[in-house]
Amino acid sequence: MVFWRKKSIMIVEITTVALVLSSIAVVSFLHTDEQATSHPCPETHKLFCNSLFVDAVYEPENNIVKITYSDNKKWTSLVILEILGMEETFHKEFSQQSFVEIVQFDSAPKYGWASMPVVFSINHEVLGKIELKTEIHPYDEPKPKVIYSIISHSEQRSFIDPMHQP
Repeated sequence: MVFWRKKSIMIVEITTVALVLSSIAVVSFLHTDEQATSHPCPETHKLFCNSLFVDAVYEPENNIVKITYSDNKKWTSLVILEILGMEETFHKEFSQQSFVEIVQFDSAPKYGWASMPVVFSINHEVLGKIELKTEIHPYDEPKPKVIYSIISHSEQRSFIDPMHQP
């Protein structure tokens, strides 16, 4: 009788330990996954992520999209902003290193914001001609990832180590 009691206590303890370890594993996985999505910049694009910021936020109470661009290294000479997927493509050019553009909409698009990508075509002193592409998102949803593309390299790129510029 004592043997069976010890065996059942041992089974309960093993089950408890297994449940605790499973819970820790799930929490760790969720935490890691959250970090990965909140910092979606791959190692190969650190210069983009560390110096350029773009976002396009839909504010439904005003039916506006607030589009933000910022180059904290001040290497931007021209930005062409386009919103694709509209009846008539939104197109505007900027010569500043940062700006906020407000675009009025009648309503959210029928097929969702993913059907209207926002493209930043940039003349960059160090990287050359580059494009950044993102999606409009409601203010209460996470920022979508940004797609970074180098269209043509800058002549200065071979002479400057952009990671160590002030």
